[in-house]
Amino acid sequence: MDDSGDPTGLSAIARSLSDEIGPFRRTLLNSSRARAGLPLIPDAQIEVLRRLFPDKWVSPTVLGRQLGLARPTVSNLVVAMERSGLVSRRTDELDARSTKVGLTDLAREQLHVYDSAAEGLLTSILRDLTAAQQGTLRDALPLLGYIRTALEQGKEATVNAPSGPGNA
Repeated sequence: MDDSGDPTGLSAIARSLSDEIGPFRRTLLNSSRARAGLPLIPDAQIEVLRRLFPDKWVSPTVLGRQLGLARPTVSNLVVAMERSGLVSRRTDELDARSTKVGLTDLAREQLHVYDSAAEGLLTSILRDLTAAQQGTLRDALPLLGYIRTALEQGKEATVNAPSGPGNA
């Protein structure tokens, strides 16, 4: 892509961010799973688990909306996860015709084990960074959260980005 029309270099930053995020996420997920001895759980199921953690109960329709997935896809995910003992369903207290989905104790435990393994892996790598590099990464975390939220909300235009070092 030609960046000559972008003197700020934002196109290059955007491209690099996009190039790194997916592989980073997959590598962290697979390395942490292996370290913790957890079973292979598809990414889509991990996303469902994260949406329900720690004790949320939501309808499959709401899950689909949150994840941007079609109703049949969510239905298949929930059925597979129920078979694996990761989620359970219950009748909605306000509408007996509807169901809600929530995590099982097994799912909560597996997420805890995964999170501990991921934290351990990342901590050992972060220790190899200089104090300045660690600070740069710490300062970038709110910006990554802002970008994720903007993407989830379907925003393409900028809104008030979090302030912090380098964001004056």
